[in-house]
Amino acid sequence: MGAFLFIAMRENPTIQAFKVWIFPSLVSVIALLIWNDVNEIKADVKQLMAQSNIDKTRIDNLERQVYKSTANSPLSNRPEVPRHEVSFAILPNRDLLKKQKHEKILL
Repeated sequence: MGAFLFIAMRENPTIQAFKVWIFPSLVSVIALLIWNDVNEIKADVKQLMAQSNIDKTRIDNLERQVYKSTANSPLSNRPEVPRHEVSFAILPNRDLLKKQKHEKILL
């Protein structure tokens, strides 16, 4: 029965014509869809790049305004306060601390 269907389908010229016509049509439709998607992505990327440049320019202008306002503020003219350094030491052994209470240790 399966061989009969295969032979019958192979001999039908309508199905052969349909197969010959449908494959290039499907490939063309898929290529057209892909092409439209690629063009849409290109347009979106161009728009995002333009917006990015606008945002960068705004950020640069705001940075300049902030720098000018802080440079001209009365707080910027006050003298630098010297910072104090604090040193800490960590002893490697607790026994040294106990001995230090009772006698001098030379390290």
